[in-house]
Amino acid sequence: MLSEKYYQIFESRRPYEPAKFSLFKDSLFQIVAVVFIFVGVDYLYWRWHHSINWDATWISLPLYFAEVMAFIGSLLTIINYWTHKDLPIDKPVRYLSEIQDLEDGETDRPIKIDLYIATYNEELAIVEDTVRDATRVTYPYDDVKIEIHLLDDGHRDGTDPEQENFKALAEKYGIHYYVRDNNIGFKAGNMNNAFYQTDGDLIVILDADTRIFPDFLEQTTGYFRNKKMGWIQTPQWFYDIPQGVPLNDYLHIKYGLVGKLAGKLIPFSKKYLVGKNVFGTDPELFYDVILRRRNASNAAFSCGAGSVQRRKALAELAIREQQEAIDEKIKRLKKKGKVTDVDKLRQSLQKEVPLRPFVHHISEDIFTSILLHSDPKKWQSYQHPNVVCKMLSPQSFDIFIKQFSRYAEGTIDIAFSKNNPVWIKGMSLRQRLAYLETIWSYLSPLWLLIFVLYPIIFFFTLIPPLKAFSFDFFIRIVPFLMLNVIVTSIGNWGKSTKRPEQFYQAGFWYKLQALYKVLIKKNVKFNVTSKKVKYSQSNLKHVWPHLAIFILTFFGILYNLWLVYKGIHPSYSAFFANIFWSVFTFYLISPYVRAAYWNEKLFEKSLEHYKNRIQNK
Repeated sequence: MLSEKYYQIFESRRPYEPAKFSLFKDSLFQIVAVVFIFVGVDYLYWRWHHSINWDATWISLPLYFAEVMAFIGSLLTIINYWTHKDLPIDKPVRYLSEIQDLEDGETDRPIKIDLYIATYNEELAIVEDTVRDATRVTYPYDDVKIEIHLLDDGHRDGTDPEQENFKALAEKYGIHYYVRDNNIGFKAGNMNNAFYQTDGDLIVILDADTRIFPDFLEQTTGYFRNKKMGWIQTPQWFYDIPQGVPLNDYLHIKYGLVGKLAGKLIPFSKKYLVGKNVFGTDPELFYDVILRRRNASNAAFSCGAGSVQRRKALAELAIREQQEAIDEKIKRLKKKGKVTDVDKLRQSLQKEVPLRPFVHHISEDIFTSILLHSDPKKWQSYQHPNVVCKMLSPQSFDIFIKQFSRYAEGTIDIAFSKNNPVWIKGMSLRQRLAYLETIWSYLSPLWLLIFVLYPIIFFFTLIPPLKAFSFDFFIRIVPFLMLNVIVTSIGNWGKSTKRPEQFYQAGFWYKLQALYKVLIKKNVKFNVTSKKVKYSQSNLKHVWPHLAIFILTFFGILYNLWLVYKGIHPSYSAFFANIFWSVFTFYLISPYVRAAYWNEKLFEKSLEHYKNRIQNK
């Protein structure tokens, strides 16, 4: 049985250094991006006018649609990556007047800072590490009041002897403890419960496993000298991501004696690591490039844990949302003729409609960000480049799927709501396009699945989606695909995109399920990401489409090879083009399938291997 504190061997790990900006990199990216756009438009124009197989529109038109949608996604990425904006780290703030204008009669004073630690069903040992690190936070001004609040939505206050006592944990460290009678509103409801019982001018949001570094506040509070700054997001760094196991060990564990013999025969099998970041959860690319690039358009959204929120912005948002909800109710009742005294009704509803600084939603962080970005006050946000906290990553495929399904369901649900950032009032065009890129990524399975399936359809029907895989086709698509890779590589400042790209493409199934749940208005659950190392034997439900693609493609290729052998294949060029695309598909989705069957023994071997490396150093 694995220890719940398996991550202790990673305590010595140090976070990555933020990518360095340069005018040269930005200029090179912009030049290559413009060339890519022209080549892409030319390719799609040629495809429509010269290559659509009008005798098989049922396959040719969907494929063209998929190419257009993917190209639009690339355009949105280019817009998001177009330029950058890093702010200098300012010295920490001390007085209230430094971060907001004082109201009439209000005297200046040192600011107050609250640290919220939101917990639901996590183990006490993990939460204690978070609490301990929070108590070690430093600040240069002794008169700035810093308070830590443990928000327990698991009702572990000592009344149930079979549960761990989180109230006693809070007392041990001298911090505040909050528990409520219900779990309405998920994490947002938990924080809202604490919001009006605390009075910090700045609020730090921490998950149960978010362990902040001592200088967290010293690096982040200075940004609030900009009195329009609504929140700061810091990178979420998973310091326990598996380092993988040598290929020979992997083969031995998976396939026994046969695998052991194979490992001896394969060159460099002891050095080649299998399963490094096996679940594709490393968020470095997202925080250090994608979200950080959005600083230039004031569109970096909050991701909850590791963020610093301005109380004034949240409080004003709560009032605004309450008044809009009241106005909407009065409007509906007026239509039904049930309103006799509007003022009296408004006073009554004022007591009934709650004030909610954090929106009750499974993706409360991005939802609240959208409302603040669209607020008439024009609140600003900023993605801090430096890693100033560390977190635990999902340690099983099932947990990974639950976490990322929640992200998908929450984002898609927002996309189909009245608060869709594309048409909500108050946002700039750049902000709308930045949020649209996020939504687009979760709608991508609608066209990714077409790319995956069309070679299989060809293998069994022998109907090409193009008139011909001619020389004219290849001289257009090859530069287009190559430029797509080059522009992405330059735009990501050299950060590895291999594993994120693989899991982005292979995640079509859970994204499709998320889309389906939202469309049928199924009640979306808030799945708390478990910090335990649990291995499920039921991962087939997550990867059966991928396995079906492997099997169908394999037999499709065999069938076509038989036709080639017989000399009766209708199009050799189409056959070899689809083999190439199938190999690329295998490259994208095979790590996803392997992750589904990454078991406890492999995880233990990965820990053992890493521990040996540390000791040898």
